[in-house]
Amino acid sequence: MEEFKKIEEEHGVRWTWHLYPNKTNGKDRNMVGGFFQPECVIPLACVITPMKTSHTPVIQGDPMKCKQCGAVANAYCNPNFQNESWTCSFCRSRNALRARSYEELTPEFHQGMTVEYVLPRQPLPPPAFIFVLDLALSGNSAAAELEGQKRQLAKTISMTPEGSLIGLITVGRFVSVYELGSDSARCVVLTGVPKTGEYPLEKVRQFLGVSKAARGGQDQGVVGRYLVQKSDAMLRLPDVLEGLSTDPWPANQKHRLLRATGPAVEVATGVAELLNQGQVKFHGRILLFTSGPACKGQGKIVSDHLDETIRQYADIDEGNTPHLKKSTEFGMKIAKRLKGLNFALDMFMIALDQVGLLELTEAVSYTGGNIVSTDSSETDVFTGSLDKMFEQAKNRDTHNMFFEAVLEVQTSSETKIAGCIGPCRSLEKMSSSVSTTVEVGEAKTCAWKTSVIDQSTSFTVVFDAESGSAEKRYAQFITSFIDTHGQRRLRVTTCCQQIAQAPTREVMNSCWAFDQLTAAAVLGKMAAKYMEQNNNILGPVLRWLDRSLIKFVKQFSTVAPQPGNPDSLQLLPQYTLLPQFMYHLRRSEFLQVFNCSVDEIVFFRSALFRENVQECVIMLQPTLFEYVYGVAEGNPVLLDSKSLKSDNILFCDAYFDVTIHHGSTIAEWRDQGYDKTPGYEPFAEQLAAPHRDMAAIVARRFPTPKITICDQNGSQARYLLNKLNPSDTQAPNNGQGGDVQVIHTDDANLQTFMKQLKRLATKKEE
Repeated sequence: MEEFKKIEEEHGVRWTWHLYPNKTNGKDRNMVGGFFQPECVIPLACVITPMKTSHTPVIQGDPMKCKQCGAVANAYCNPNFQNESWTCSFCRSRNALRARSYEELTPEFHQGMTVEYVLPRQPLPPPAFIFVLDLALSGNSAAAELEGQKRQLAKTISMTPEGSLIGLITVGRFVSVYELGSDSARCVVLTGVPKTGEYPLEKVRQFLGVSKAARGGQDQGVVGRYLVQKSDAMLRLPDVLEGLSTDPWPANQKHRLLRATGPAVEVATGVAELLNQGQVKFHGRILLFTSGPACKGQGKIVSDHLDETIRQYADIDEGNTPHLKKSTEFGMKIAKRLKGLNFALDMFMIALDQVGLLELTEAVSYTGGNIVSTDSSETDVFTGSLDKMFEQAKNRDTHNMFFEAVLEVQTSSETKIAGCIGPCRSLEKMSSSVSTTVEVGEAKTCAWKTSVIDQSTSFTVVFDAESGSAEKRYAQFITSFIDTHGQRRLRVTTCCQQIAQAPTREVMNSCWAFDQLTAAAVLGKMAAKYMEQNNNILGPVLRWLDRSLIKFVKQFSTVAPQPGNPDSLQLLPQYTLLPQFMYHLRRSEFLQVFNCSVDEIVFFRSALFRENVQECVIMLQPTLFEYVYGVAEGNPVLLDSKSLKSDNILFCDAYFDVTIHHGSTIAEWRDQGYDKTPGYEPFAEQLAAPHRDMAAIVARRFPTPKITICDQNGSQARYLLNKLNPSDTQAPNNGQGGDVQVIHTDDANLQTFMKQLKRLATKKEE
């Protein structure tokens, strides 16, 4: 497992299998009941984080490509100095070689798996950032909330790349586009509900008074008026922000505040389109800060009458969603416009209620936009996440955002591309590498595009093995992008794997063949994607997971299990964690939509689709550490109710939230001030240690997780109890429970799950 992590750190790739067989001739398998069922149960897949590492060779100039298949020359190609040619490792065709000796070879032939090219292109202008600020706030904390957002907005603009273009739009009952280029805080106010119902490009041009430029030129009045450079924005923005206040239009009795979120996003998209009318093309982000449900104009999710409730999954199942279809179509139109602009839509949901993320899912997720969910602008979740978005990239002199990213995959003939799961959309580019029988996620293509990525953005590419006699298979991941300096670059990672010619139990059970953490992450992403694409119907997905797991443990046990004897089923260490992950996946919010809002589920799944293996595993099965008296560091313990004790402190990292749980005795000592008493330094260290570990996680993770600090038997202890395996669901009959923590639930615990798994895997076939 350490070897897998090392490869991921160096090259940003992690595979489910490092030894995989080809398809058996004549055996029909692949899509079974709409689900992917490969011969080795767990599909061959790769989770790639293209920008993860920066310690790679950098080559100035265009790459050398195969004239037949387009693959980039790499360390696995065979140079022939006598014939002055090199043989492509993917299609075996011969290409001209501009070298007569090994010393004259260009670096891509001997620089390892990953190489980055700086392409000789004219630098593009810096990115543009259009901020959409929600003013429809109410309640006693409305003024404080708005002040917090304005304060963070000013800080964020100061962190943008030098030379960036900045724009500001506010939304409430009306939509206001600010002229940051004017000396006074002037703005153009739009009603949010035009007669045609939409704000197409020409209508936005007309309302903003932007004159159409000559052919090939830039529209007059966008740059310098509505979009200004960072230096000018920093001078004028303080006065503009100081003049902003909550929406002056009060809500009528039994009505919601009118909030034209959809029209505001549409107008921001129109401004971005006006910016890209000339020959010079811009890229950037639209950052939407919304504090409540959209209830006016296009994209609304509920009317302003409080009698109408916001849609839930039960309403969707019953068809009781009068706005869903039309608003979803509106979101798809926005997504289509943003895709052509290379602009991403980021959503910061600063509300306890739903805001309309479901309807804008495609516009956000498929453009690479970020989603942050919190209940207040004063929380670290909001401020910390926004700061991380604009921080410097590690080991680079650019910001941690890369625009116009295109991921293209090349494979050898024995391997076909089934699809990709991640924050991207298909470019519908067919090649001989694309599978015609298997579809997973964005399929029927070998190339995908997204408007923006960062150093943590990951894509999961699923493959389908074909029949063949080759001993090795090759896969090449080609990522093109533009950094914040406007420099276009190309990053190439080439992988080579052995093919298991005789996939026997002994061969496939070799310790380096299977990566169970990657397998768990891939199965979780596939299951969540199936749910998303099939109206969140849980039954078929659970049956697919159960059947896959039963078949897997039966096929890869140390020896063939004896029918009717569950104890005969034994798994090697490299397989033992997978059933645990599947148990927690079945209980997770990625599949179980009960007790979660629609927007919450979209938020959870979007994070799962874009994260790397380690973070996805934490989402599926949180990590739990125990801190005891006299021990300086925390020790990992089972994610189980038996880990709850009165004299320990537990630290649970569940990705979206982190929890510090004090046992009842610890809480009592703390309240009595023992940590401040001389002689109790070990106790003070016990209290401080989990906070240090928590701070390290909060500092690096995006979005910033929610922090919960609670005591045993307290109301907020539910955040931890919800994640634990309920080993004890009722108190002992003898009344001597001791330190036993009872979790009242109808869910089967892990022990029961494993017992049933063994029974079904060894069931006699009738």
